[in-house]
Amino acid sequence: MGKLDGKVALVGGNLGVIKKDKFVKGLGAYIAEDLANEGSNVIIVDIDNNIAKTCAQTLNNEKIKAKECDLLKDRTFETKEFTNERGEVKTEVIWTNNPSLNLVNDIVGEFGHLDILVTNFDYFDKGKLENVTEEFWVTMREQNLTPVFHLLAAVRDTFAEQRKKTGAFSKVVMITNIAGKAGMSMATVYSALKGSIVSLVKSMAKEFGRFANVNGVAIAPLSGKDLQGPSDRMKKQFIAGIVASERSQIDIEPKHIVPMVTLLCSDGADGISGQIINIDGGLWLKLEQ
Repeated sequence: MGKLDGKVALVGGNLGVIKKDKFVKGLGAYIAEDLANEGSNVIIVDIDNNIAKTCAQTLNNEKIKAKECDLLKDRTFETKEFTNERGEVKTEVIWTNNPSLNLVNDIVGEFGHLDILVTNFDYFDKGKLENVTEEFWVTMREQNLTPVFHLLAAVRDTFAEQRKKTGAFSKVVMITNIAGKAGMSMATVYSALKGSIVSLVKSMAKEFGRFANVNGVAIAPLSGKDLQGPSDRMKKQFIAGIVASERSQIDIEPKHIVPMVTLLCSDGADGISGQIINIDGGLWLKLEQ
C-alpha cells in the first residue's frame, strides 16, 4: 500500500535538462518518480514539451506520462450574461483558448479525476536592479511564475467539484526558494518572484477552501520585581541559547526534499495548509538572527 494509491497527480516544471544528448533529472523528475512509487498516476509537463517527453521516456515508469501544454500562452475568453435562480444578472466567463484548462480536462477525461498539483518552475538569473531590462523581467516572470498562475486557475473548479462529490481534499504543493523569504543580493527579480510564490501559498490556502487558522504566541523570559523569575545570569544564558545556532553542513539534495513533498500530497497532510516549510539544512535559523 502506497501513500497515494488511486490518486492522480500533475507535476509541472524543473523536470530536467538535456546535456550532450543525455537527460539529467531535475527536482521535478524526482518528485514525479516518488509520487508514482507511492501509487499515484503522474502527468508531467514543462515549459519545453520535449523536456517532459524525454523525462517520461527516461524514467520509464508506466505510471508516469508526459503531456504537451503551452503553459505560457495567454488565455482568451468571452463573457456571457445570464440570470440565476434568484433573478440576479450574472456574468459567465467562457474560455475560448485556455491550454492549461484543456490539459486538466484531458487528465480528468482519461483518469476520471485529478487530486494533486505540484508546481516547481525555477529559473535563476541575477543582476543589479538598475540593469534589469524589460526583456529580463518578462523572461524571469514567464519561467518562474506564469505557469504557476495558469495551472492554479486551471485546477480550481475541478478540485472544488471533487470535494463536493467525494468529500476528499485535493493537494497543491508549490516549490519556492528560501530567497523568496530572505531576499538575495544581486538577485532582486528572482527573489521577488519566489516571494510571490510564498504569498500565493497563503492566498490559495484561503481561496481553495481551507478553513483552519494556526497561530502561536512566543514570549520572552518574564521580568519584574513582583514576579518570581530567573536570575539575570540565567536570562542571559537563556537568550544566548536561543540566538546561538549552527547550520547543518549537509548539501541539500532531492532526497531531502522529495519525502516532504510526497507527505504534503498525501491524505496525511489534511490538517496542514498555508504553511511554508523550510528544507535548507537550518539556514533559516541563521537568517533569523
